[in-house]
Amino acid sequence: METSELSFYLQKGIVFSGVEVGYEDARYCVFGVPYDLTSSFRPGCRYGPEAVRRFSANIEANSYRKNFDISAAKIADLGDIIFEYKLPKMLRKVAKVVEMISASGKTPVMIGGEHSFTYSCFKSLAKESSSIVVLDAHFDLRDEYLGLRFNHASYLRRLVEKFPNKPVAVIGVRGFDPAEEMFAKNHGIMFVKASEMDDRRRVLKILEEVVGDGRPYVSVDIDVVDPGFCPGVGNPEPEGLTPTQVIDLVSTLGAFRPSGLDVVEVNPLFDNGATAALAARIIFETLASAEET
Repeated sequence: METSELSFYLQKGIVFSGVEVGYEDARYCVFGVPYDLTSSFRPGCRYGPEAVRRFSANIEANSYRKNFDISAAKIADLGDIIFEYKLPKMLRKVAKVVEMISASGKTPVMIGGEHSFTYSCFKSLAKESSSIVVLDAHFDLRDEYLGLRFNHASYLRRLVEKFPNKPVAVIGVRGFDPAEEMFAKNHGIMFVKASEMDDRRRVLKILEEVVGDGRPYVSVDIDVVDPGFCPGVGNPEPEGLTPTQVIDLVSTLGAFRPSGLDVVEVNPLFDNGATAALAARIIFETLASAEET
């Protein structure tokens, strides 16, 4: 595939990690989605992709868990999806970009932006994905929210409805409507509440059961982390996971060689960069673990 086809949908800026290879040589293709028009509390995650890239180029490239340097991961940064005001058009653009990346035998890595676009990524990777594992403070299983049936708080419900046979796990959840928990139980969605994370054996068992022998799609909403560590989010929920817990989780998930990865909802308007730095580190550690496998 010619990179000119992708350039129809994307525009380049800061390069993720500060080091990249050409598209043909790449194993991972990073792209950003600077969109937050369905954000319900504190908008600003449209600035997330730029902030994550900036910090990725200014933190150390070595893995905390593996003997690996991110500069060896063969990453191409394709830039940001060109903005469209209407959400359906943006969803289609993201789906098309992921489809083209996957068709070239490469792994897409999306930086958000709001969580809605995980829907597009997974839809385009459904054949390659055994399951979806989400790290999030929220279920995002509402039937509708603020009068909309599709937004950042309902995307996962729409995915479950579209792909009822794909196993789903949500890890770190703590802020939700009781109807969402009931929906999860009724539809076989595995979940671990933030208050249950000390039972590491159970967490690993759920991950192994959900992923099986295949490759999961991994989605990390940065608000899964406690806002004391990562205040730069749109919908902060207290009593979240620690950065160490999250990096342990993505290191485990990386060993399954995910079909795709996203880190979303980074809102740099509300902190000094700690949230963007951790988001970049999450990508580093997931890819380091995948590369070692």
